[in-house]
Amino acid sequence: MTNKLIKKSLALVLTGVIAGCMFLTGAPMASAESSTNIGLAAHCLRAYREDWTYVWGGTSYGAVDCSGLIASYNGVGGIRFDMLASCQNDGRAWGYVSNGVPNIHGLGLHSPGHVGVYIGSGMAVDARDVGIDMCYQNVYSRPWVEWFMISGVSYPYQGWVLLDGESFYYEDGEYLTNTSRTLDGVTYTFDSAGVSDIAPPDSAYYDADYTTSYTSGDTYYYDDDDDYDDDYDNDYYYDDDDDDDYDYYAEQSRLEEERRAREEEQRRIEEEARIKAEEEAKRKAEEEAKKKAEEEAKRKAEEEAKRKAEEEAKKKAEEEARIKAAEEAKRKAEEEQKRKDNMVIAEYDYEDNEESKTVAAIQTRLYELGYLTSKATGYYGEDTVNAVMSFQSKNELEVNGIVNAITYRVMKSPKAVSDFNLLSVGSFDEGTNVPVTALQERLTELKYYYDDITGYYGEMTASAVRQFQKNNELEETGSADPDTQLRIFSKDAKENPFAGCVIYGQSGSMVTKLQKRLVELRFLSGIITEKFDDSTLEAVHAYQKAAGLEESEMLSVEELEVLYSDNAVKAADFNVMRYGFAGEDVAQLQSRLASLKYYDGKTSGTYSKAVVSAVESFQKDNGLEVTGTADEATQEAIKTEAQRENTHAGEQLILKTASISDNALAGVADIKTTEIVLDTNTDKDEFSKSMIALASVFGVALFFAIVFIIELKRKKKAADKKRK
Repeated sequence: MTNKLIKKSLALVLTGVIAGCMFLTGAPMASAESSTNIGLAAHCLRAYREDWTYVWGGTSYGAVDCSGLIASYNGVGGIRFDMLASCQNDGRAWGYVSNGVPNIHGLGLHSPGHVGVYIGSGMAVDARDVGIDMCYQNVYSRPWVEWFMISGVSYPYQGWVLLDGESFYYEDGEYLTNTSRTLDGVTYTFDSAGVSDIAPPDSAYYDADYTTSYTSGDTYYYDDDDDYDDDYDNDYYYDDDDDDDYDYYAEQSRLEEERRAREEEQRRIEEEARIKAEEEAKRKAEEEAKKKAEEEAKRKAEEEAKRKAEEEAKKKAEEEARIKAAEEAKRKAEEEQKRKDNMVIAEYDYEDNEESKTVAAIQTRLYELGYLTSKATGYYGEDTVNAVMSFQSKNELEVNGIVNAITYRVMKSPKAVSDFNLLSVGSFDEGTNVPVTALQERLTELKYYYDDITGYYGEMTASAVRQFQKNNELEETGSADPDTQLRIFSKDAKENPFAGCVIYGQSGSMVTKLQKRLVELRFLSGIITEKFDDSTLEAVHAYQKAAGLEESEMLSVEELEVLYSDNAVKAADFNVMRYGFAGEDVAQLQSRLASLKYYDGKTSGTYSKAVVSAVESFQKDNGLEVTGTADEATQEAIKTEAQRENTHAGEQLILKTASISDNALAGVADIKTTEIVLDTNTDKDEFSKSMIALASVFGVALFFAIVFIIELKRKKKAADKKRK
């Protein structure tokens, strides 16, 4: 009765704690610990969806490495550089992925030097690498080796859990798949991913039992069968009634322990008997083998002694003769080898003839190894001598600038030491040392580099190197390390299979040309970056879709030819002008906005931020939607207003011209009457001719003024009619 009272008291205390948590947090408190497998899985999904960045050693929000992704969730995982070692090795705390991953959310995944998290339903999340960042893919798409239960994480044994809006039911430590269960009168069906077709009541999620499952730091673990051991023996079962009947689960646990003890004792006895029988059989076999070996050794010893006695003298004489002959042969061989090694193959001032290509072969090999920056000439001059001496020094040969047999043999060897140093962004030629120029020329020859030979290792050179590395199965770093340069300058270097194409990630003049054309066709807006980046790829996809092409990260030579032709399709909203666009229509728009006093910049033909501001002001003043984008309605309104303004300006000009004409005519009269004083000796005929000429000029001016007024009125009537 006392034990029953203690149990009930403990239950009341626990109930109070749970109620307090519910009161303080405003939500039910799960029976599991705070760091759960569901929480870890949700944490990793969030990191993927928020596109966290891979940072080596990082464990902070938004910046993690592979183990940091796990550790950033409440500090779980144990030893960061070996999380697999932190789990309990009891037969169920880990296993091989090749044998299948258990239906348990939040398991750790391990491969040499890397860890990830199993989200469930066959999917995994991991922080992959710099530039790759977060990955979410099928667990078997990457060579994971082991799965393991992560240290510090609680895994459910029985009950409902909720992940990413989907409901799963755990039974005996794993969530159910491809089956049905009737729980509390409701039948739930679970698909192959373990997702229930019906969501349980919200309260069901907080009844999940984590107490009998594996938790790092506890001693709970799974045996080879489906039962579990609880070394603490502190799980209690409380009856619903108040009678003093026994604890059912405690009794079942005790009986199970007794059964296991009996089985263990029987296995121990059988194992001891087996070991004893094996040891006895082994002892007898060893004694028999020893006896047989001793007899055989005795017989052989007798035969050997007899043979040695008969042949000792003969053997001694033959051995002396053999040694003498071997020493003589060795001496001659060494002399012959030395003579061959020192045989001169090529030296200074040697030049190939039509039959011999020796110097060219030497120069080609030195070029491949980075000692020469220019190709073979066939003449053994100062540059070749210096290159040979440098090669001999680095390969620990006699430094004399002469290619003898041993120098040539080492030079042709695949183990020959090269003269390549690491070249990366920022490297440049210095004086007569032109490794970057040689690299750019070779990449041009292999059709990876299309820009000017500058001797400076910039982003365009790095892009070409990266593409070469990809096509030649090298690590794609963009830096020309010695191994990469050896491959680039070798005869086995693969030419660019996509020569003339423009590929995502590429940089250089070809990309610049592509971007300018996409701007012209109104698929791309913004700054020309010279790099095939994400915004350019989005514009390429839009063009491919409009042209009926399959969307890809590359435009072939044939596709580029069409793109740069008059047959290239334009964007659906080609007539809509927005920030970053350029063309004659943009220049015309700038001119019209300037005439309306909205724009005071240059007529550059580029839709700049100043143009955006001018369009927004016009739209606001004319009751249009303020977007800063010149759609067809906005363009038409600007055109109409500009025409009206021009018409008004023309009328004012005519009035001003007419006023000037009237003043001019009045001036003529004044001149005739007051300002012109005729000499009495002036010939009257000459005066008449002058007046006739002056009248003709004014007559012509008046005629053109009348024509101009008529034309302006005609245009005004047409504009008024169009507005109506």
